[in-house]
Amino acid sequence: MNKTAKIPKIGMRIIKSAVAVFICFLIDDLRNEAGIVFYSQLSALWCMQANKKNTIKNAKQRFIGTIIGTIFGFIYIVVKINLLRNFNLDYDYIAAAVISVMIVVIIYTTVLVNKKQASYFSCVVFLSIAVNHIGDMQPYLFVWNRFLDTAIGILVGVGVNLLINIKGREQYD
Repeated sequence: MNKTAKIPKIGMRIIKSAVAVFICFLIDDLRNEAGIVFYSQLSALWCMQANKKNTIKNAKQRFIGTIIGTIFGFIYIVVKINLLRNFNLDYDYIAAAVISVMIVVIIYTTVLVNKKQASYFSCVVFLSIAVNHIGDMQPYLFVWNRFLDTAIGILVGVGVNLLINIKGREQYD
């Protein structure tokens, strides 16, 4: 019996993902690359789901997680810039301990507000602020742009996913 491998076609979810990533590049260019397009693109891809219901659900989850992570990232920056640097101790270990404790606080916050599914995104946004960009010249500006980049990506992902609908089908690959 001769079995031939059947190569699957490129589905609409794949096409929509590429369109969303490209639109994020365009928006980043319009913003004069003020943010980091990578964050917009990740958010857009996360929102790209197989149906409208899951698209909206994932967008809400991502947005709530982003808000929580941004708030705690901002708090961390304020604490680090204004308080922690005044201690004459091993700064890296204090920062590592504070960040680790804040992860507990962040995840518990998602439990308290009944949004446990957003805990991962809350932690990712917080860590991107607290670990990757604390040394930036303008960390407060980074916090704002981190939030804005994610919001743009969510809007692009949802918009592309809901607007591009070939043959009226809601389900697609």
